[in-house]
Amino acid sequence: MPQIGIRPIHPKDFKKIHHFSTYQMSRLSGYSVETVKNWLADESSSRFVEPKPYVLNHFGAIHSCLARI
Repeated sequence: MPQIGIRPIHPKDFKKIHHFSTYQMSRLSGYSVETVKNWLADESSSRFVEPKPYVLNHFGAIHSCLARI
């Protein structure tokens, strides 16, 4: 099967790389601000939710597109 070259990226890493606000990440990804905040929360917080693999792929795809600009 052909590979499309997308490396999964956690939303926390995406935020560090691109310096986007939570709102910008929400608008760009299509996920709600609250959902993005849950992924960005500290892992010891009760608010933290581990993103599913397809979310990591989604942010990886967005990163790949932004890296080409």
